[in-house]
Amino acid sequence: MINCILGELREKGMIIAIDDFGTGYSSFAREQELNVDCLKIDKYFIDKLLEVDSDKAITAEIISIAHKMGHYVIAEGVEHEEQKEYLLKNGCEKIQGYLAARPLDEDEAIKKL
Repeated sequence: MINCILGELREKGMIIAIDDFGTGYSSFAREQELNVDCLKIDKYFIDKLLEVDSDKAITAEIISIAHKMGHYVIAEGVEHEEQKEYLLKNGCEKIQGYLAARPLDEDEAIKKL
């Protein structure tokens, strides 16, 4: 049922992503069931990326496995240039967070459009 709905959304040009990947109920098993386009790595891993070796390894593996499954990857919560460099070096296609852009209020967002 859910894949039918996701398929209809995809036909309308929408991109399907799993948010906060690596925490909560998100998993590669769930991702396979849903047939998504993109995985968004949770900020939890990005925060400690430069300090905790296991988070570096987990993040690199999430990116690698996602690519093998045909998905692109967005890293959430990127705040430092060093995080961005590590992520891009390991194949992460896009970043999201204060380093890329600060949140905008409604008026600012409309001006950008």
